Amino acid sequence: MAQPTQALDRTIVVVDVAGFTAPDRQLPDRLAVRQGMYGVLKTAFAESDVDFDTCSTEDRGDGALVLLPLGTTRSVVADRLQDRLAVALRRYNYTRTQQAQIRLRVSVNSGDVLYDGNGWVGEAIDSAFRILDAQTAKEAFAESDRMIAFISSQRFFEDVIAPDPGLFPELYSPIAVSVKTFTGKAYLRLHGELTASNPKPRELDSEPVKEQPFIEVSDAVLDLVPHKDLAELHRQLTRMAVPQMAVTLSRSLGPAIPLPPLDGVTDAWSAFQLLADFNAGPDGIPPAVTFLRLLAELVGGEPGNAITGWIGGQARQLRLGPALGQQLQTRLPVQERPHLHLMIMLEPVSADPTRCTLAFWRQDDPEVWPPALGGIREIGIDEVEYRVDDVILETEGVWSGQSMSASVEFLLPRTLINLPVQRWAKEHVTGQPQPLRYGYRLGIRSLERMRSKHWHRAWHVRWDSMLKDPSADRLHYSGHTDFEEHPIDAVLSDDHWVGLVMAEPPSSQPEQGGAPDELTSALRSGLPVILWHPDAGPENLRELLDWVLAAETGFIELPDRRKLANTRPAVPFKKYLAHDLVVMWDDPKRIIVLDQPLIPTQQ
Repeated sequence: MAQPTQALDRTIVVVDVAGFTAPDRQLPDRLAVRQGMYGVLKTAFAESDVDFDTCSTEDRGDGALVLLPLGTTRSVVADRLQDRLAVALRRYNYTRTQQAQIRLRVSVNSGDVLYDGNGWVGEAIDSAFRILDAQTAKEAFAESDRMIAFISSQRFFEDVIAPDPGLFPELYSPIAVSVKTFTGKAYLRLHGELTASNPKPRELDSEPVKEQPFIEVSDAVLDLVPHKDLAELHRQLTRMAVPQMAVTLSRSLGPAIPLPPLDGVTDAWSAFQLLADFNAGPDGIPPAVTFLRLLAELVGGEPGNAITGWIGGQARQLRLGPALGQQLQTRLPVQERPHLHLMIMLEPVSADPTRCTLAFWRQDDPEVWPPALGGIREIGIDEVEYRVDDVILETEGVWSGQSMSASVEFLLPRTLINLPVQRWAKEHVTGQPQPLRYGYRLGIRSLERMRSKHWHRAWHVRWDSMLKDPSADRLHYSGHTDFEEHPIDAVLSDDHWVGLVMAEPPSSQPEQGGAPDELTSALRSGLPVILWHPDAGPENLRELLDWVLAAETGFIELPDRRKLANTRPAVPFKKYLAHDLVVMWDDPKRIIVLDQPLIPTQQ
């Protein structure tokens, strides 16, 4: 925006979410609140005949500064905007849990402002922020049952509100304000009744199904659904099986929310009740309603039609019709051969080489990537295998209803690249641990490449090339006599190669000033497949890989055939060769964005 040459007289609105950093608000709640605040503002401004996108705005984390367009009648703020904010807030809060519901403090002022290229400045803006922080207003708002604390500057009240009886000036109370260097008077109006205050558990109107445990509905998201409607839904869903339970619930929650444990979720009603504890997403659709839509499609027939009819009635009340229509157009099908991934990242703690950070991402829906961060903790290097075991058992508890194959991938830095993950096992607590290689496609991935965006283009090129032509002759064997005269980075720059078999395991650090490093050259060149063995000779290794890549589809079946080599009784090589083969299978379509530090909890 160009810097104005003179001050402009603008109407100023400052918004702040009350209790944004309250201890009971978790990160998903705060994200929902921020999204909800902007949704409420855009709706309220539009219904006041002001296009929010034409306003000048600045984000303030838990609030926003809004300057109305030049020429906008100032009375709009004190007249229509207050009521439309209250209506929009009521609709938003109706589909959110208590921790994600919003109450707003809103201050208004008008006066000269300037834009300096970085933001808006002016005494009128400073005053609007000062009266917003008035302690008297905060205390009165905290003790009230209203959704909005509307705070007018003295100037705005005297110029706009007081002269117009239609703006209810008698509902405003004068308050003293002393914040930082500002001392003065403002006017406070508490506006908009809450939809529900600490809703209590309520009983259904209908009798519970015979032998079915009585279930209460206590969540604020469902608080305004008529009792008779819930009773009807309860009759329909009780004892109804949920096809593809874990995938259906994961899609209902969306990719930002990890699938919770499904203990006690035995039918469609208990699944619905579980999802009622979660907030609606940016589209305003509660996960419980999304679940019903998916369930209706899956069960079909008369039961599906009945559920669809119930959704239609509630959608009209919640004004979710357009959002549900858009959701239908963007729904994802379940793959014919679905496959799940668990990615476990291990990274040394820089201040203590005896400890490392463990983080994991669990994919609960095979069509959704990336999944939410499942957990992060700091652990001792000497206990890594056992803590990985904990993560895998936790994951299997969540995946217990899935009928899908799965991969366990270790995202490792160069310093930990030789951890013997191919030899690790799970279920140590039983005293009879089972090697991971028997139950999963097992592989490693490069943390350095994941973080190095300047390597990603070449990575995508080679991966796409491999999918088009996965023939086994695109695997380069390091040390081959035909290439002795050429440095490895020059060899791998040939787009023909998509995989590398290293002559020996990589070192934990590339040698400074030495010959080109094989692993670094392969990562930079974009090769998605890198293989090595801790102790097999070249001939034995080639024998193993000839068998692994013998399938018609070559590289495409490599992870499956590598797993098969560990379990098939009759193979033309010694079993230890398959057991200890290290496979880096690095898919650029499945990356985790690691642009912020992960803060672990100590174990």
